Amino acid sequence: MSESINIAATRAIYAAVPAGDLATALSHMDPDVRITYYGSDAIPYAGDYRGIEAAGEFFSTVGAHIEIVAMEPWLFIGDGDNLAVWGHQKFLRTATGHTWESEFAHIITLRDGKWLHFRDFMNSALTHQAFTQTVG
Repeated sequence: MSESINIAATRAIYAAVPAGDLATALSHMDPDVRITYYGSDAIPYAGDYRGIEAAGEFFSTVGAHIEIVAMEPWLFIGDGDNLAVWGHQKFLRTATGHTWESEFAHIITLRDGKWLHFRDFMNSALTHQAFTQTVG
């Protein structure tokens, strides 16, 4: 599959997720998609999600706890059906008003132009802090 098609699908997901457009995001994912978010048990959406239904649950859980204020990918490195993306994100924990930001590296494997495996690497210590610090 063309690297440009893989990048276009990834850009579409990156636009859809912060906008809350789950249907569009999922339409660019393989039925066997796997999402791996590395983080502590304090982060409600940390874990390994397998299958399109589980991907929907992942994004719903994310949306129930945080708002993605900014998602700014700035570098796409393609190698066939593998894609590395480097960028910056900013988040708001809606329950507390706590904000944080981090650069990210996403490693994505695609099949037929759709996400097959998404791995999220960022400063998860900051996300852990956002879910463990007390308000006030």
